[in-house]
Amino acid sequence: MEELTGALFERGIEVADRQNLEYVYRELNFQMSGNVSDESAVSIGKFLGADMIITGELIDLKGIYRYRISAIRVEQATRASITRLDIRSDRETRQMVNAIANRQIVVTAARYGASEGRTPQSLGAFLDRGIMFAMRGEYDMAIADFTEAIRLNPDLSAAYILRARALFASVTRVASMEENFSGFTFFISETGKQVSAEQVQIHDRAIADITQAIRLDPDNARAYADRGAVYLEKGDYDQAIADFNRAIRLDPDNARAYTRRGTAYSYKGDYDRAIADYTQAIRLDPNNDLAYYNRGLMYYRKGDHNRAIADFTKAIRINPNFAEAYNSRGVTYGKKGDIEKAIADYTKAIRINPNLAEAYNSRGVAYADKGDIEKAIADFTKAIRINPNLADAYNNRGVAYAQKGDIEKAIADYTEAIRINPNLADAYNNRGAAYAQKGDIEKAIADYTEAIRINPNYADAYSSRGVAYAQKGDIEKAIADYTEAIRINPNYADAYNNRGAAYFNKGDYNRAIADFEAALRINPKHPQAKGNIETARRRRGW
Repeated sequence: MEELTGALFERGIEVADRQNLEYVYRELNFQMSGNVSDESAVSIGKFLGADMIITGELIDLKGIYRYRISAIRVEQATRASITRLDIRSDRETRQMVNAIANRQIVVTAARYGASEGRTPQSLGAFLDRGIMFAMRGEYDMAIADFTEAIRLNPDLSAAYILRARALFASVTRVASMEENFSGFTFFISETGKQVSAEQVQIHDRAIADITQAIRLDPDNARAYADRGAVYLEKGDYDQAIADFNRAIRLDPDNARAYTRRGTAYSYKGDYDRAIADYTQAIRLDPNNDLAYYNRGLMYYRKGDHNRAIADFTKAIRINPNFAEAYNSRGVTYGKKGDIEKAIADYTKAIRINPNLAEAYNSRGVAYADKGDIEKAIADFTKAIRINPNLADAYNNRGVAYAQKGDIEKAIADYTEAIRINPNLADAYNNRGAAYAQKGDIEKAIADYTEAIRINPNYADAYSSRGVAYAQKGDIEKAIADYTEAIRINPNYADAYNNRGAAYFNKGDYNRAIADFEAALRINPKHPQAKGNIETARRRRGW
């Protein structure tokens, strides 16, 4: 094949890059071994946009080797030529054939394949060069080459799929690239993230390209899986699930479709279905590090921290450079109270990927939990420097500044977090607390109210707003908010204590005592409830 490629190249014939053959086989669901039928050869040629495709084989017929090579015109689906040659199968020939079969093949793509220094002359060569650019992350150049391929043949489904992938990758955080741009692993944006108008426009262009590819090739499971991925990133989870369902029906062994459908279910809050899909993806592909990672996230959200850690650990074992898995395992260790292990994992994630803003943000939280506020602020600042749109880092740094007593800096950070993510309820709640500390009760109540609007089950915001109403002297509103906080979280000792204080101020000592008792049942060491109940009992005795 090396000599044949070279001979064609020397005669000025543009040869499609051999490196992309495996990609073509995967896309068309062909087997890599065995005889290639004329029909399959024509399909490959059409996929690559080739004028002619050459196939060859060497068959051991015991007494002889039969060498057969044929050239097929793609457009007419007819043979241009065929050559047969029988070679005697003696000892020397067998040794030579075995040596060739067992040698390590080194592909010299720079000579015969795609090259940015040589302008393509054929459709297939534009695809080759576009794939080369895409693999290097030069998506604009790749899109231009795929667009030229479409211009040369508007019915080439592969070019539409490849252009859609390049468009999608240009606005998506790519984690790893599969060989020859046959796909890529990407980290899906967190739910509720603001998507720019430019991203929406590019998502729509990618969807339009894949839809056209599906029109041309309605049974292409990978196309449905790719389109579902774009819908998923765009936030259209139901449409994404519909596409993944179609991909799975066409190809029940499509581990990628199960992995991505699991993510769509997770964003809809259906963690059990998500876990089932990730488990099936792992069954189909036991080395699917992303499926383990995603399933670990689901276990974490369900509160099953031990299973989450086990899955993150498995993902790390498969892919020791999986920085996000270290970060998530660190977060889980933090939830279990093992701060030192958490910090070790965050540090490992940062060592692997020094630009992983989330790991700096997470480590900052761990340092804050240890009481090392200066280190926490340094990490939050580093996270912000890497990703100026990381709202959580601003919110967390605001908390650290508040702990230092720098309320103005805290308010500035909470405000920036809200600007980046107007649906970040924690930032509103925290800014409300900062305003309350400054004595600006009206602004505090406004922020607590906004936090509750975003998250109607935000018990802390109800309790804090209750405190603010109490400071204003509006006892009834305060009691109503404490009651709502207790309804959401029946083990909220502070809310019981605060409501008890409100009843005490109303002169309703029996209810006050009952609430203080409830606070002490939940937390026998509650710092205020014990003193409050004694005061209430004395007052009731008067």
